[in-house]
Amino acid sequence: MQKFLLLVAFLILNFFQLFAQEKGTNNHIKAEGTHFTEPVKDKKWANENGNTYTKARYSEYEGETFVKITASKDANTLLKYDIKVKKGTLEMRVVNSQNEVLFQKSFSKDEKGETEVLFQENQEYKIKFLGQQTAGSYFCQWVEK
Repeated sequence: MQKFLLLVAFLILNFFQLFAQEKGTNNHIKAEGTHFTEPVKDKKWANENGNTYTKARYSEYEGETFVKITASKDANTLLKYDIKVKKGTLEMRVVNSQNEVLFQKSFSKDEKGETEVLFQENQEYKIKFLGQQTAGSYFCQWVEK
């Protein structure tokens, strides 16, 4: 009986988690990451990735992380972000394979927002997060339109 209750609780939690974040199909987008330009020294660093999102939590972050994105077909994509900044600044950039900036924004306070980008077929993109003595978290989700 106890195992059954644990299973039911687990299924209920997963059900709510599915609907806590908007789901997109992302049939043509492949994500890979989190990659680190240099190792993060923050002992409280924690991150999680999926094919439709990346997120991290940290207490003292200085450096750069990124997620690689490729598309098997041109894909108009909605990027949604939720940034929490307790101290310092965090910059989010989306760049193409020629390192041209498609989106860039710096955060020194909490902010939610969205922007639209075009991921072109067989091109590599990076969604970068650059921390400057920052504490907080980031969440970014990409959804094909």
